[in-house]
Amino acid sequence: MSEGIQPIRLTDEQRLDWLRLIRSQNVGPRTFRALLNHFGGARAALEALPGLARRGGGASGPQICSREQAEREIEACAKLGISLVALGGGRLSAAFANDR
Repeated sequence: MSEGIQPIRLTDEQRLDWLRLIRSQNVGPRTFRALLNHFGGARAALEALPGLARRGGGASGPQICSREQAEREIEACAKLGISLVALGGGRLSAAFANDR
């Protein structure tokens, strides 16, 4: 890890929100980081997405990854022994379902 960069410690709920945000329509890596920086967290960014889409001229609201979809993805990863790794050292652990 680069000197001066501290790893991000995510709670299970934050991990789930990060996954939901990155899996939402029109949210790629750059947009994801910009939304986190602007709104201070993934949950606030998820709540803001519909309004952002309306202001951007979107005809309909964005397709936001549901909590259930994200939970299923994490569970499927856990079954395969896969860990999801997040930017900045925040790790979306494949053992998420067992960490509760």
